[in-house]
Amino acid sequence: MKLKINIIEVDKSIILFIAIDKLSNEVVGRCSLKLRENKTIRYQDALVDEKHRGKGIYKNLFYARERYVRKKFKNYVIESYCKDSTINMFLENGFNIDSKLYLVKKKKQALKANLKAV
Repeated sequence: MKLKINIIEVDKSIILFIAIDKLSNEVVGRCSLKLRENKTIRYQDALVDEKHRGKGIYKNLFYARERYVRKKFKNYVIESYCKDSTINMFLENGFNIDSKLYLVKKKKQALKANLKAV
């Protein structure tokens, strides 16, 4: 699959990277970054369409974002939350694990049962 990556500056703090299949013109993935205080950038919202996973789209988005940051934001700290499926990509590109993030859920029924009137 041949990709083109469009970069959209949504506003002064959010930059979006869109992966488009050159043949079909279909959006097949996206990721973004957010400029934060103290010269910090947070990578966020990486997503590849299920039917196109395993084709290197995430890798293309990752490196497009890295090139953009290297060119426009020298001396910024970059941080990101990532999944087990992408941790090696980050580690291979100079990131270090700073902390672990936990996903927790609460069933809707439990939420209703635990509500108290104030």
